[in-house]
Amino acid sequence: MKRVAIVGVGRVGGAFALALDRCGYTVNELITRDGSVPSVMERLSRPALVTGIEHIEGISADIVIITTSDPDIESATISILPRLSRHAMVFHTSGSLSSDVLSVVEKRGHATGSIHPLIAVSDAVAGAAAFSGAFFCIEGSEVAVQGGREIVAQLGGHEIVVETSEKPLYHAAAVMSAGHLVALLATAHRLIAMAGVDPDRGKEALLVLSRSAIDNLSHKRPEEALTGTFARLDIAAFRRHLELLGAGAEGFGKNVYLALAAASMELVRETEENKELRDQFIEELNMAKANSK
Repeated sequence: MKRVAIVGVGRVGGAFALALDRCGYTVNELITRDGSVPSVMERLSRPALVTGIEHIEGISADIVIITTSDPDIESATISILPRLSRHAMVFHTSGSLSSDVLSVVEKRGHATGSIHPLIAVSDAVAGAAAFSGAFFCIEGSEVAVQGGREIVAQLGGHEIVVETSEKPLYHAAAVMSAGHLVALLATAHRLIAMAGVDPDRGKEALLVLSRSAIDNLSHKRPEEALTGTFARLDIAAFRRHLELLGAGAEGFGKNVYLALAAASMELVRETEENKELRDQFIEELNMAKANSK
């Protein structure tokens, strides 16, 4: 039975502790700033040592997972270095940083990698439950990647393996799929409220629409899942949108609309139909973008 230590037991760290405990790992050490994680401790099947890094002489775990915020990973790595067991494998859970940030322990002979859950973890308990069926990005040394695959399999998740040099690009895609999606929908919610629709009702309606689009995308190619003004090459509707976006709505909404219009037209480029109308639409879109600067 493999032993695990979690360094930095916040939402993500707590989720890993609970999820790994449930699938048979022994959570030996929970290393925190203040030595207190009651919401996690109460739910573990076995007692774990909860302590600050300065109070622990040695970390006995076979697997050490650093779940601190990104700026603190390097300092946490330096702190645990003299305390690691000889064969410990070290991971961090950052989405944007690669395993290169763990180089100080890698140079001491430890396998290093990163394992990033592709879900939004709002609290430890819900996050642990959501790990089953989730995707995890794994990168690092060959040994660490194999170790990460075993962890993900035990959690009931799915793996994505990326090259270390491509980790930031992977994370940019993740941000666009979650954080940017929330920002986009928030902009749409403001626009529908400006159209006179009750904000709560408008939000509910647009979320139903968004879910239907995501459902279409789950079993169709993007250019097939695209619907609405740009899929139909409806230039007249596009002009009506811009007229009101420019006249009464906030300029930020117009800028978002035009940026995504360009992305939509890239999907339309994949089709061979209505080439003349498509080219006319692209020309008008480019003019609108130029005029909005």
